[in-house]
Amino acid sequence: MENTDKKEKVYLVSFGNSDKYVLRDGSVGKESELTKIESELNSFLRQKFPDETFAYFTTPRVDEIAASHVARYASYPELDSAAITSIKEVLAREVKEMEANKNLNSDAPYANVKPAAADIPHILG
Repeated sequence: MENTDKKEKVYLVSFGNSDKYVLRDGSVGKESELTKIESELNSFLRQKFPDETFAYFTTPRVDEIAASHVARYASYPELDSAAITSIKEVLAREVKEMEANKNLNSDAPYANVKPAAADIPHILG
C-alpha cells in the first residue's frame, strides 16, 4: 500500500546572496533534495576554501509556498543543476570577499599596536 500522506511541497530557496529559486520536494530528512544540495555546496566550498567556515553561505533560506500561491512564483527559476552551478559561483565569490575583508582588517595600520607601558605618557601627552 502506498503512502498518500507524502505530498510534494514547494519552497522558495536561496543561499548566501544568490537569487531565489523554486524547489519542489516531497522528501524529508536525508532524502530531501534540499539536504543533498546543502551537502553538495558544503563539499564544493570545503574543497576551494579548506581553512574557512562558511555555514552562513551554505545554510539555505527557505520559505514554503502555499499550494494556493504557487502560481505567483511561476517566473522564478527552478533549483536545478544549472542553478546550483550559478549558486556555487556566487558563494565562492562571497567567501573570497570574506577572506579579503579579513585580510584587510587584520593588515590595517596600527591594527596590532601595543605600546609599551613606558611609552604611554609620551603618547598621551
